[in-house]
Amino acid sequence: MVDLQEILDAVSEELGGVASGDTVVGSPVKLGAATVYPISIVHLGLGGGGGQGEREASSQDGKGEAGAGNGGVAGFKAKPVAVLVFQEDAVTVLPLPVKAGPLERFLERLPDLIERFKDKGLGKSGAA
Repeated sequence: MVDLQEILDAVSEELGGVASGDTVVGSPVKLGAATVYPISIVHLGLGGGGGQGEREASSQDGKGEAGAGNGGVAGFKAKPVAVLVFQEDAVTVLPLPVKAGPLERFLERLPDLIERFKDKGLGKSGAA
């Protein structure tokens, strides 16, 4: 069985090849007299887990098994947020419009929803 630390080391090594400086400030794009650089926010997540233990003998086969388990996971996301425009003697930062996803929209509405529930008396435990 592969050790959990070995799994995490291998995942980190692979992500090191993906997450370079180019993922934050992109490669320049020439547009006529202007040069444009995309700017992105980079998110990286790593996780891992392991297990130990034995399964007791079952009544069907009478055999037990040694237990073990390990796992690792990684996620990477680059989201464009702006462009940097170099044109003649001027530099301009143009932010890209942000579109809220379903989770962001829900979180924005959460305080109002909580207030509605409080106003209606929901969530209160009343003793009779």
